[in-house]
Amino acid sequence: MIVGNDEGTDDAEGHEVSPRGPGQNGQNPYVGLSNGRGGHRYSQVGSPGYAPVSHDFRTRAVHAGEDDASPVRPLTAPIYQGSVYAFENPADFDATFGAHPPCPTYSRAGLPNTFALERAVADLEGGEDAVATASGMAAISAVFLGVLAAGDHVVVSADCYSDTAALLREGLGHFGVSTSFVDTCDPAAMTATLTPQTRIVWVETISNPAMKLCDLAALATRAHRGGALLCVDNTFATPALCRPLGHGADLVIHSATKFLGGHHDLTAGVVVGSRSLIGRLRRSVYLFGPTLGAMDAWLALRGIRTLAPRMAWVSETALTVARFLDGHPGVTAVRYPGLPGGRQDDLARDLLPDGGGGMLAFDVAGGREAADRLLREVRLIPFAPSLGGVTTTAAYPPRDDDGSPAGDGSTIRLSIGLEAAADLIADLGRGLAAVSLATLPIETLA
Repeated sequence: MIVGNDEGTDDAEGHEVSPRGPGQNGQNPYVGLSNGRGGHRYSQVGSPGYAPVSHDFRTRAVHAGEDDASPVRPLTAPIYQGSVYAFENPADFDATFGAHPPCPTYSRAGLPNTFALERAVADLEGGEDAVATASGMAAISAVFLGVLAAGDHVVVSADCYSDTAALLREGLGHFGVSTSFVDTCDPAAMTATLTPQTRIVWVETISNPAMKLCDLAALATRAHRGGALLCVDNTFATPALCRPLGHGADLVIHSATKFLGGHHDLTAGVVVGSRSLIGRLRRSVYLFGPTLGAMDAWLALRGIRTLAPRMAWVSETALTVARFLDGHPGVTAVRYPGLPGGRQDDLARDLLPDGGGGMLAFDVAGGREAADRLLREVRLIPFAPSLGGVTTTAAYPPRDDDGSPAGDGSTIRLSIGLEAAADLIADLGRGLAAVSLATLPIETLA
């Protein structure tokens, strides 16, 4: 955690490092330098080959993060597995400090694959800069550690991701950071919780697991008026469906493990924002060490190439499945952004005009026993405690603090994958029929 010290520090080699981290002191003097042997060069946001914001999102997702500095380059970037880079002379090494875009020196400070991922997500979210981390929780931690100090206050949505809440309660609470959990769907209630010490208002584009939406623009106005940053976890929506910076957010956070990567084969996180804020976070990532490895960065960028069609597909399928469940007598409630007749229809049209994403939750009549039976009966939908991949998965919401199931235990969260909607509906229908049959009185079955 950065606590009241804005002076530069020295790295292991004795070089002064800006407290704001790389990316804060102007252009990168190392861009275009050659080691005399055809050394690689690193392009900047906005350079040729880096898809400009005027292109359609689908086009940008295919090309974002590319580096065209070499006249001959592979269409699929190589994996830069090395942990340290050699320099022709000390002056070239000195030129990397405080540089933007960052240059590879040592893997804890980032590698070409992580820099490419950062460029891509920054472009897709419409941000100036980004920093990649080893997981979604590392990205969340980087925000808190880079922004907060002892005595600061955080306002967070009451239905936020359980590990975000746990980090604030169990982790940062020990360092003198206080937290208020409020209904951020009510901007007035959020405003009433702000104090002069509030530094962050934390929300999710689509909350996990309640699937609620917040008026991001209203929250941004009120947070900024109180001197706080609005930080938005955009994991469920992704920039394919919502770009919170355009609604006034200051920082956007992703667990790239989920829909950005999209294939259940990597663990990564990304934070996007202004160059000044990301510089502070990059510094905290460098000091605390949750650096993303080259392989996971490469996989995440590969996943982003298909993000647009994947999110369009899962949004359409999820809405179809939600409608089926909403009309089924064995289901007592369905939560999905944009489901017709929902209380947040207008907000969904504003925040998510291109679809409600791939996440939905529903309650099974009969409580936890019925929900357990349903999950045993389905064949296409495995139970898995994560989300956002090509396979449709089911999970229960996180347990309560005492370890008991949340609520009455009847809620199931679905992460919709790339299967056909008809097949998923048939599978769920068979499972729900088995649940209904199992709950009938014995004399009815005679």
